Amino acid sequence: MEVPTNPFAVLTFISAPAILTNASCVLLFGTGNRYGRAIDRMHDLSRLVEKGVTLGQAELQLRLRQLDAGETRTLLIVRALTCFYTAVAGFVACTLISLIGAALVYRQAALGISFSFAFAGVAGTIGALAMMTGALMLARETTYSFRILKEERHYITEHLSSPAMKLANAPPSAQS
Repeated sequence: MEVPTNPFAVLTFISAPAILTNASCVLLFGTGNRYGRAIDRMHDLSRLVEKGVTLGQAELQLRLRQLDAGETRTLLIVRALTCFYTAVAGFVACTLISLIGAALVYRQAALGISFSFAFAGVAGTIGALAMMTGALMLARETTYSFRILKEERHYITEHLSSPAMKLANAPPSAQS
């Protein structure tokens, strides 16, 4: 492997995984917040279901379906978090190995340079794949979330707004 004459060439090789580490951390932060909200929603739904005696049968069924979907959502979020942690580890390893490789370039240790280049490439690829997988899991989780909201809106439209609509459409003398 040829020793680069421009010191910025090595810096470029190191900066890419460092920037991707930052991007993974941003995704981790947002996903962590999402996880907290999903857990809070699961607790709220659990409390509602526990007090199921006060709920009508249709609403109880809705809340049970929401609990089931919420569990799936939470599982996807946990898996996405695992992927983002793996991505951070891959990019940090890639950066560290690239730094070691840069030091080996100046020592002209050909075998060490080839090994560090290959190992950094593998670590960076693992990080990139983990980051993409986590993003896909969050996309699936968003679909579940939207489906839950759509089902709740449908329930409210069909079950809860009916008495209010009848009252609103009743003649003025019947409302008093």
